[in-house]
Amino acid sequence: MPPNARFLTLALGALVAAAYLASPARAQEAPLPEEAPHPPKIALVLSGGGALGIAHVGAIQELERLGIRPDMIVGTSMGAVIGGLYASGMDGAELEAAVNDVDWSGVFTPQADRDKLTFRQKQQQADFPGTASLGVSAAGILLPTGAVPDQALMKELRRLTPARTNLENFDSLEIPFRAVATDIASGEAVVLSSGELPMAMRASISLPGVFPAVRHKGKLLVDGGLAANVPIKVARDMGADIVIAVWTPSELIPEEKIGSVVDVLAQTVSLLILTNERAEIASLTGKDLLVRIDTSGFNPTAFTDSDELIEAGRAAMQAETGRLETLAASRPAIVYADKGETDRPVIGFLRIENSSRLDQSLLEGKVMDLVGKPADTAEIEEALDRIYALGPFERVDYAFEEQDGQTGLVVRAEDAIPDAGRVRFGLIVENDFNTESDAAISLDFRSPALDSFGSEIQARATLGDFNEIAAEYFRLLDSRQSWFSSVRGEVQNRPVNVYSSRGFKEAGYDLTYGLAGVDAGYQFGNVGELRLGIEVGAGRAKLNEGFAPLAEIDIEIGRLIASGAYDTLDDPFFPLEGVRAGARYVQGFEAIGDTADFQTFSASALTARSFGPNTLIASLAAGQRIDGDAPLDALYRIGGLFSLSGFRKEELAGENYFASQLIFRRRLLGDSEQLFGVPLYVGGSAELGDVWQQDRDFKTGELRFGGSVFLAASTAFGPIYLAFGRSEGGRQSAYLLIGRTF
Repeated sequence: MPPNARFLTLALGALVAAAYLASPARAQEAPLPEEAPHPPKIALVLSGGGALGIAHVGAIQELERLGIRPDMIVGTSMGAVIGGLYASGMDGAELEAAVNDVDWSGVFTPQADRDKLTFRQKQQQADFPGTASLGVSAAGILLPTGAVPDQALMKELRRLTPARTNLENFDSLEIPFRAVATDIASGEAVVLSSGELPMAMRASISLPGVFPAVRHKGKLLVDGGLAANVPIKVARDMGADIVIAVWTPSELIPEEKIGSVVDVLAQTVSLLILTNERAEIASLTGKDLLVRIDTSGFNPTAFTDSDELIEAGRAAMQAETGRLETLAASRPAIVYADKGETDRPVIGFLRIENSSRLDQSLLEGKVMDLVGKPADTAEIEEALDRIYALGPFERVDYAFEEQDGQTGLVVRAEDAIPDAGRVRFGLIVENDFNTESDAAISLDFRSPALDSFGSEIQARATLGDFNEIAAEYFRLLDSRQSWFSSVRGEVQNRPVNVYSSRGFKEAGYDLTYGLAGVDAGYQFGNVGELRLGIEVGAGRAKLNEGFAPLAEIDIEIGRLIASGAYDTLDDPFFPLEGVRAGARYVQGFEAIGDTADFQTFSASALTARSFGPNTLIASLAAGQRIDGDAPLDALYRIGGLFSLSGFRKEELAGENYFASQLIFRRRLLGDSEQLFGVPLYVGGSAELGDVWQQDRDFKTGELRFGGSVFLAASTAFGPIYLAFGRSEGGRQSAYLLIGRTF
């Protein structure tokens, strides 16, 4: 283009531009709006601290009152539990109801509900009440990875969160959430941001030595407090502009009170946690807020102090009201999610991952009725409890899985060591503070499942004033655990006393005998059984104290025994509800070695009903000689606590008997009314009964009356009773009973 033409073009362009800028339309055009300032993202960081973490509920309630709902939540240990529930949609009031509704004693002393046990397990529980146990195998004694099984804890966490499939990201919760755990192999913090919310909370709260570690994506996870007890850095990584960190510090033990290895270990853990707490807290800036809850006077195990802890959390947040009101001024109004019916996936298929020897069909039978129904947490946990109660499992858990457009329920039945049995320990004490005081220790061994039906060997040994060695091979014959056979044997050595009509001990025998038996029968679900068996044995009672017509008494046993039993009690020793009944027919045959041909029949029934903390128990029992003369060892015996209290134990003996009791029991509910954390009971009984030889000797007007008052506790060794009993004729006695009675 020629120079003159280029110049004319540029000039023309300048004139057009000037005209446009000067035009009225351009002059009226509004300026570009400025971008609105982005509101700061607030993260709520909740520390660990065991029961102290319940205080987070009060802190959250105060934030809600001020109108602050965080944009994200990060929690460690108990902070992860409270934070996870809050993130899933609970508000402050629902959080308070949740922590008060948790059965904390059941979480830390878990046992399968008795209505989930097989009938045989119910019998074993009643025969041997001790719950303290260790695993044993060919390799020796197996110490658990945690003192407390986590089955009950997982059950509570799942109950409090809606049933749903795995979450690809916890950002999809009502409030984005992260839980922090510790990789026990490296000591590094592990941030859990997806998967099953209950399992993330469970991993974060795996306090070493208390709960078992959790296997997650190839890592073994324990409590997050060991790596990041106040996980502020995780909140920064999520994009937090302002951090509100709620800290529940644990008090260090003063030097003068460190007096045991337990104290030293506890202080060591506290110091390790304090170190990482200080590092995290040091990263806070002037925009952030550290809310330190006053936890002095509280213990990290004080789960029953929830009301006081919640109030402490509320008070700590109220102390920061000035700064919080400034933050609240720029926050949108809190809008809570619709609390309507949560969409629940329909269970389209079932898969069981079973690492035990038990038959797959046995496990499937417990959960198969869930298929085709919407997933309901309570129903699923009910079914899993039935599997867990079968015995060999360390944990029975579940997850949801998507496959071909269907949601499946995956049940993980984990038997960590399939070849391991268990040994339980027991303590037995019987003292009437007068003439009798017997004590013994006992061990009970149950083998692992010997086959796919759950057959087992059980052995028991008792050593003390009463000595016993017993063993049984219990063979289950079908996958429903209905038909069974049994081969058993026992050897006993125990004292047998003879009393005068006024209750004075006249003679004492030392009884030693051996017994072998073969049984077969049928179990009706988990509520009853019918059994038929033969017993043979022999023994001798030798006089070792006092005076009696016979210095030695030979015992010969050769008997056919038929029995039936029914049991729906929710506890064998301190029942609240249910019924227990039984009947027993005995036929002695001289032809197979018994002392005499004779027949006896006995029956009993007991029912319990509760009204709040009060329970009423009524029972009847009777036995009769049908034919022949019952030998000495086959006589019915009554006497002792709740069996004509005031009489000596088994003081009254006869070929026929009648006994009835009406027992009132009240549970003391206050924390101060507990013995080392064990609930106490008080109560009393009214009793009526007697024994007689011939049918013509029975007269209802001559039945004896008795009664008792007692203080009792349910412990790991079984029931403990401290009681006083009195019967007509001025017979009275005090009692201390611990564990399974002789």
